Amino acid sequence: MFEQYFDFKHTPFNRDIPEKELYVTANMDEMCSRLEYAARNRLFAVVTGDVGTGKTTSIRKFVDGLDSNRYKVMYISDSALTPRNFYWEVLNQLGCEAKFYRGDAKRQLTRELENLISINKRIPVIIVDEAHLLTREMLEEVRFLLNFKMDSYNPMSLILVGQSELK
Repeated sequence: MFEQYFDFKHTPFNRDIPEKELYVTANMDEMCSRLEYAARNRLFAVVTGDVGTGKTTSIRKFVDGLDSNRYKVMYISDSALTPRNFYWEVLNQLGCEAKFYRGDAKRQLTRELENLISINKRIPVIIVDEAHLLTREMLEEVRFLLNFKMDSYNPMSLILVGQSELK
């Protein structure tokens, strides 16, 4: 109704605004720059903020700015994420059928990430949204995920996004 009155081409303030049309604030630009640095160097990063502050929207902007020939982004948003579900989801997004047992799936993921880097020359970027809901077990698994080659090598960038209590 008001769209016609104001001669809008589409309804403003929808959640599905294309990333190129987002209003970029200085804070969003800074966050995207820091996350790009983390992705490029395969680092662990955490993004926190209160409900509605634009965390996921900023992540959309960040992902849109990455070169898809250089990065492989995997996005997970699951309120009950378990280690087994995590491995299944990441392997599924890599186009693989995950092994049933968690240990086997973890080794499979390690191989797939190393292949992605060495053969395909792409950097894996795993984003876990709503990470403030992660269980202690899943947070422990994240710690082990980042402990490659006796803690001397990061095969991926892992970005946790969640509400302020994630700190």
